[in-house]
Amino acid sequence: MGLFNRKPQPKGYQPTDAEIASAAKKLNADSGDEAWDLTLHSGDYSQQTVMRILSACVDDMGEDEVR
Repeated sequence: MGLFNRKPQPKGYQPTDAEIASAAKKLNADSGDEAWDLTLHSGDYSQQTVMRILSACVDDMGEDEVR
């Protein structure tokens, strides 16, 4: 047993803010294909990617739609 156990570096792709915003707009327009593709390609970052997309979906909605 080693003194320090290192975990492997996460593997995957972290989408840019622009890609997240684009996927969120399309998801709000009832097309989840881009969001699905980003999530599939993000590998170990898939949960983070989904949360970023959903957060951007809420931010993209107008205040009237939220109420």
